[in-house]
Formats: sequence, C-alpha cells, structure tokens
Amino acid sequence: MYGGKLRKVKFWYKEPDIDAVLDRLPTAQVAAEEEGAYMVKAEVFGKEIEMWLRSQGELAEVVDGMRG
Repeated sequence: MYGGKLRKVKFWYKEPDIDAVLDRLPTAQVAAEEEGAYMVKAEVFGKEIEMWLRSQGELAEVVDGMRG
C-alpha cells in the first residue's frame, strides 16, 4: 500500500459517524468522545495521512503527529 516511516497521529473528528474513519484507518482507536466529537489515535505509514486529514476540512482537528 503506502510506504514510509511508522508514525502515530492523534486528532479530533467532529462528525457523528465515526465509521468512515475506522474504515479508512484500520489501526484507529477511539480514545475519547466529547459532545459528538471523537478523539482518534492511529498508527500509519508515510505522509498520506496529512493529505487525508486536510481533505476533511473542519471535521478533523490534529492534536499530534503531523510532523515526523
């Protein structure tokens, strides 16, 4: 699939349906839920996650892991 270094990302996903994220990122885990938003932690390879998170617009707010 994608190459690159293994990295950990953590972000808030502000959409009631978290299934789209869990399908997209097989290692994703919901760490917390707050007012309809989900704190998601995942391990991913490479930098493609940056493009995907940016494509989510205001639905995704990165907490950690965009650089590395």
